[in-house]
Amino acid sequence: MELTKDADLLVCCVYKEYLSRRKNGMPKRQANTFHADFKNSTPKISKWLDDDYFYTIGELRRAGFVRVFLDHTFVITDHCIIYMENRFKNGLKEITDFVSKFMP
Repeated sequence: MELTKDADLLVCCVYKEYLSRRKNGMPKRQANTFHADFKNSTPKISKWLDDDYFYTIGELRRAGFVRVFLDHTFVITDHCIIYMENRFKNGLKEITDFVSKFMP
């Protein structure tokens, strides 16, 4: 799967949050749902322009990683989770280390 660097960073941030939610006991159906303001609570992407953020979500949609709703809420798909599970076999620690390497 080829993604732009921005889309790669965004999917990693989303997956990291998903894993954190699951670790804290949140059900999958709730853990895979992200609201439009997710960007504001995520330091690595909080400075992105809204237009760039939503455009990058669109890239993830085109890759089959998310479903997007009219209110800009998005849900990560099973395809995304499988891709990320295979990419980061050691789970939360490995994804946290990877995301921390991106420039702020």
